[in-house]
Amino acid sequence: MEEIVELCLGSWRKPEMAKKWLIKLTKSRCVWIDHMLLSQVEAELGNIGRAKECLKKARELQKSQPGLRPEKEARKVFSELEEFIRYAEANALARESVQDIGTQLAKRESRRGGKKKQKVERTEQARWSEPKSRPEVKSPPAEVQIPAYRIPLKIEPVNEEIFSSVLKMDTSTLKECQLLIDYTYLTIQSGFDDLLCLNAITDVEKYWYQIETVKKVLKYFHGRVLLSDEVGLGKTIEAGMLVKEYLMRGMIKNVLILTPASLVSQWKEEMRAKFGIEFMTTDDHEFVKDPVNFWNNRFIIASINTTKSSKNRPLVIQKFYDLVIIDEAHHVRNRTTLTWKLVNQIKKRFIFLLTATPVQNNLLELFNLITLLKPGQFKTERLFRKEYIQRGNLRAPANKERLTGLLREVMIGNTRSAIDLKLPKRFATTIRVEPTETEKEIYLRISDFLRNQNFKRPVLHLLLREAGSSPFALRNSLLNRDGAQDIIEAIDSLGETCKGNELLKILLKSPGEKKVIFTQYLKSMDYVTDLLRRQGIAFVTFRGDMPLRKKDEAIARFREEIPVLVSTESGGEGKNMQFCNTIINFDLPWNPMRIEQRIGRLHRIGQTRDVFIFNLSIKGTIEDYIIDILDNKIGMFEMVIGEIEPILGHIGEDRELEDIILEIWSNSRDAEKLKDGFEQLGNELLNAKREYLKTKALGEEIFGEDYEV
Repeated sequence: MEEIVELCLGSWRKPEMAKKWLIKLTKSRCVWIDHMLLSQVEAELGNIGRAKECLKKARELQKSQPGLRPEKEARKVFSELEEFIRYAEANALARESVQDIGTQLAKRESRRGGKKKQKVERTEQARWSEPKSRPEVKSPPAEVQIPAYRIPLKIEPVNEEIFSSVLKMDTSTLKECQLLIDYTYLTIQSGFDDLLCLNAITDVEKYWYQIETVKKVLKYFHGRVLLSDEVGLGKTIEAGMLVKEYLMRGMIKNVLILTPASLVSQWKEEMRAKFGIEFMTTDDHEFVKDPVNFWNNRFIIASINTTKSSKNRPLVIQKFYDLVIIDEAHHVRNRTTLTWKLVNQIKKRFIFLLTATPVQNNLLELFNLITLLKPGQFKTERLFRKEYIQRGNLRAPANKERLTGLLREVMIGNTRSAIDLKLPKRFATTIRVEPTETEKEIYLRISDFLRNQNFKRPVLHLLLREAGSSPFALRNSLLNRDGAQDIIEAIDSLGETCKGNELLKILLKSPGEKKVIFTQYLKSMDYVTDLLRRQGIAFVTFRGDMPLRKKDEAIARFREEIPVLVSTESGGEGKNMQFCNTIINFDLPWNPMRIEQRIGRLHRIGQTRDVFIFNLSIKGTIEDYIIDILDNKIGMFEMVIGEIEPILGHIGEDRELEDIILEIWSNSRDAEKLKDGFEQLGNELLNAKREYLKTKALGEEIFGEDYEV
């Protein structure tokens, strides 16, 4: 549209044609320069009143958009435009004067003879065609003074329930349709300078760069963008804010989110708890029960692998989605893969691609990603190679300034340095505890018991993780299992545990410091709280099944008076606790992203002190091998929170780490083979980290800091 306006005004000199496109521009975005040009065009066309209105609007917008032009230049532009409007107004008044004189003469001559009439006409024509003469400009009539009153205006989120019936119904009444049209018109007309979603989301720290990112996507990217913020800066939050904003403005009705299988439940929880949107997922029972009708839901979060299967793919590509979000979008960098073809075939209006590493191997991957967003942005692959890649080196960009300009139209990538994000240091200590004789016996018995049973993978996974947490977490799961009575009896005879003793040592070293103790299972929590109660250590608990009010009260008490918070895994997903700087992992999830979530509750923007992490593991257990790899092999606790996710992605998008761990255990009949299996996994993860660091370095070299808001 900008180019069309320039063509109409610059080359063709057709202001009436330019006006139509300028009006479209001002409706699609609120930029003062557009209103200034429209004011000039209206003045040229003689619409003085409209020209003044556009000038006033341009002045108002310029105050909030000083970065578009230097202040001195803007003042000069407005001054020249005011002179032009005054000149156009004078000409308009002069034309009115001529028309008045012509009308009077016509009436006079109608009463006189024909010859005299012709003579007067020639005289008047000669007078007005005289090049040096100017018409006498009439003074404009005195304006009527209309009283003006200031009316305060406040933009608040609209209750979506009012429109839910309209959005869900196949047919609507004429009145409902008119209501929806009026609502859509009003919300869109208000522009995107004020976000409706900000007061409608909970438990979200809304940072300035995230708000500006959302505004930029809404104003200039028209719902198609590559969100490429550095790891840990909150791409998921930005995407969630955009979804909420589009829904509140009535601009979308359905959403499809495609993500790796390990992130499906995390997305569901984030969208529900923070944005109040209930998504159906491919992990839900409803999907297993009726996979065909599942795809008719309005809000869907699906595993990429599940979606691209031969059974589900035809059901997905026949639907139309207002918005599609692809998380970990580096999985769709290769145009030859089924994943890329799936995303390309999905019919969609808007699409967000989320990845911190848009390029892994070569620049053609970038071409493939952008083609999904905006087909034709780089024309064809052959032309992209020719214009933007150095011959003989697919990793080296050519015409970098031009490439950057085109990428800025579809990509936002905030960096830590650009937003000046500096966090305190983080220190991790892993305490490998020697089990008591009873604990060692319990662990050996449960291992033999599970190998001799024909349990399905989910049951095996649960029992092994419970055994790594505490014997008490394991006990209830064994009650109805044949052949497990001796293990239950051993658990019942257990006194204090080795991890319990170490926990007390940590707590008593600095009793005045606040500490969060994380555990995965309620029975393990019960053991910990009973231990603290017997030692006289004050604590509060935080559990996922607590009402929201109770959760808020627990955090408030922990912040203001109580030194210890004992939390289940849900505490790693919800409240932020920057006022505390010590974490104790009583047990360790097999998924390291869960460990990162725990740490992220404390080590985040707003934390002013160094953060200390204590990991408790029993020697010889699966958790002990896992923490050895994460801490000693790849140095997870020194990395930026969020970096473990792309590293895991480098070991294969179809392999989940928890499945790999279970496979290692299943294939190991003795301690030596178990050790060898984890040694091999450690080497794989180390290689994956090296590949990630190469990818990160390539991205920094290509993109730098050119794509921040």
